[in-house]
Amino acid sequence: MKKILFCLLVVTTGCVVTNKKPRFDYVSSGSENPCISAFKDRVFFAILMESYKNTAAFDEIKKVDVFNPFDGLPFSIQLKIDSIGKNFVKNMPRPPFCDECKPEQNYYMAQALHFYESRQLDSIAKAELGKYTSEICK
Repeated sequence: MKKILFCLLVVTTGCVVTNKKPRFDYVSSGSENPCISAFKDRVFFAILMESYKNTAAFDEIKKVDVFNPFDGLPFSIQLKIDSIGKNFVKNMPRPPFCDECKPEQNYYMAQALHFYESRQLDSIAKAELGKYTSEICK
C-alpha cells in the first residue's frame, strides 16, 4: 500500500511541476533577461519583415505598432538579427498541408511563432549576447 501511495505521489508531483513558463502579463516579457526577450522579439519581427517584404502589410503594421522599444541591445547585433530573419525565410520549406497555396504563400507567421518559442532561438540569443559585456544584457 505504501508503494502505491508513493508512486501516486511521484506521478502527481510530476504532473503539477511540469509547467515552467511564467504567467503572461503585459509588463513582463516572460524572461528574466530583457536582452534575450528583445533579441527574440526582433528576430520574430525580422522574419515577418522578410516574409512580407513585397507587400504593404508590414508598412501598415508599422503605423500602429512600436514593436519592442527596448534599446539595451548593442546596435551591431541588429545585423545578426536581420541575417537570422532572412535565412529563416529562405530555408522555410513549402507548406506541407496546403494544396491550394500559391508559390508565394507559406506559414510565415506560424513558423515565426514556433521559432520564437524554440530552445534553438534561446541558445542563439544567449550565444550572441554573451559576446557583449553590457550590464543590462547579463
